[in-house]
Amino acid sequence: MRGAKKPGLLLLAGVLAAGSLCVSPLMEASAFAGKKVQAAATVTPIPLQVSKGIQQVVKLIPELAKTHVVYVGEVDGPGVSGVAVAFAKSASDPDTQSNRAIFDPVTGRLLVLELAPQKAEKPALTDQQASARALAFVTSMENGNTYQAYEIMVKDGLTTVRLVRKINHVLLDDAYDSFVTFDSTGRLVGFRNFNGKSHEKLVPATFPSAQRVISAPQAAQLFMNSQPLELVYLLPEKGMSGQRQEARLVYVIKDGVIKQSHTGGAFDAVNGKRLLESAAPQTSKTAAQAVTINGTGENWSALTAGQAANVVRALFKNEPGKLPLVSFDQTLEDGQVLRYFIWGHFRPDAKNEDKMYELGLYPDAAGSSEKKHIMLVTDAKTGELLRYVSKNDQAKIQAGDGKQVWNAAEATLKRLLPSGPTPLRVSNEGSGGEDKTVLINADPVVNGIPVYREGQTAAEGMYSLLYRGGALEEVILNRSDDLVFPQASKAISQQAAAQHLLKALPLELSYVHLTNPETGAVTWKLAYDLSFRQARAHCFCGPGEKVDTTVQVDAFSGKVTVKE
Repeated sequence: MRGAKKPGLLLLAGVLAAGSLCVSPLMEASAFAGKKVQAAATVTPIPLQVSKGIQQVVKLIPELAKTHVVYVGEVDGPGVSGVAVAFAKSASDPDTQSNRAIFDPVTGRLLVLELAPQKAEKPALTDQQASARALAFVTSMENGNTYQAYEIMVKDGLTTVRLVRKINHVLLDDAYDSFVTFDSTGRLVGFRNFNGKSHEKLVPATFPSAQRVISAPQAAQLFMNSQPLELVYLLPEKGMSGQRQEARLVYVIKDGVIKQSHTGGAFDAVNGKRLLESAAPQTSKTAAQAVTINGTGENWSALTAGQAANVVRALFKNEPGKLPLVSFDQTLEDGQVLRYFIWGHFRPDAKNEDKMYELGLYPDAAGSSEKKHIMLVTDAKTGELLRYVSKNDQAKIQAGDGKQVWNAAEATLKRLLPSGPTPLRVSNEGSGGEDKTVLINADPVVNGIPVYREGQTAAEGMYSLLYRGGALEEVILNRSDDLVFPQASKAISQQAAAQHLLKALPLELSYVHLTNPETGAVTWKLAYDLSFRQARAHCFCGPGEKVDTTVQVDAFSGKVTVKE
């Protein structure tokens, strides 16, 4: 709401009102921070439906009746959009920064309330009292829904109660929960949901009946029998080259929890089948193949321009020739220093540090034979090869076939791998478009267990090779030669790990929403899913991960951790 013009309309909050600091797992800062607000015209009236919503809030929070309502303007996301108002103590000099609210412009429903909190030496409310008052406040909104106080969070003197909707006495497993916040004096100072979705009127009769579901013990046994976990080695997300890296051995949930309305361990509560089998079809993905390649153990490192050119020629069969060369170092946040070697012609005023972003962009004066860029990136301390990029405007796009590309990739991988046989899990992302792009990702397998890095996406590998039109365009190496792997022979069994998981996050009956990817239509199903889904309102968005490490079971201690 920053940058809005001074509002021009004031009304005594005995007629209208609202405000608070709402703290939730989804937003700890002000709900208004960073939002675009359309400045109010000097005579803009408060919409009728919003006026009704303000009256409702004033009845629930009588202290607001003595304030003045200030029309601020329209709020345009992210997360919540609507009409914003402020509750000022003075009509002559209204404060529109401390106490505010957002209302749905069509229904008038309260979306966000943020009031300035007060402090007390001791909390005025117990968890039970906070839950009861939060439930009373939300149910008084008169939307006809039933709620359950599911989680209580205390931080910086504020107590936030998370309320989950229920239908037919079963929890709804979605992101549309309500959060009610109290300060240490016991005042209600915050409310938040998402664009009024929590106010949506749900008809119990339209949901599957919970009369004939399998029992919780039956669901737990199905979960145990389904082998729902996968054993993987996890390396640190960022590893300095030349330094020893120790892998962790953990069990993760097969099929993960990211980008789904349920975890990969969920079961249909009626027929007992894994929910994945009845869910909307997911985007197809090429299955990873297990291969073993005999590496040559060659040392590819470069600290000088001459060494870099030799690597480009010998390993990648590319000739820098007389192309201009620049070399510079770049220090990363974690302290690692990268060394860049970049060959080619660029625009005259391009800084050396910017040339890595302009590969494939040539100056107008460049001749046809000069439209070529090569980049080699190494570790400035050890010379270890990290990345190679080749852009050649004169290269011909060739159709080629998958076998030819794989044979070329295998030959390159052989020279990058340590000496001897190396088991790999390889995925071919296929080709698409007129440029015939193929991305091959390879990850090591140790003791039959795949090795990944924390945060590694599905489009990344320890070894990634990008081919365009049959020609090698980019190689990225995200591995180290000095790795330590704990002995898997001492790991607990998958069944024991699943038992630890169910003890920490028991299966819970809930309505799970499945969204048709083509039409957007939502179908509700009764399912037993890990209570992780209800206990944490995550976004479940962003790039697909190679392995979903959101929930992890330590393969030795059985300790269950959730990565927030």
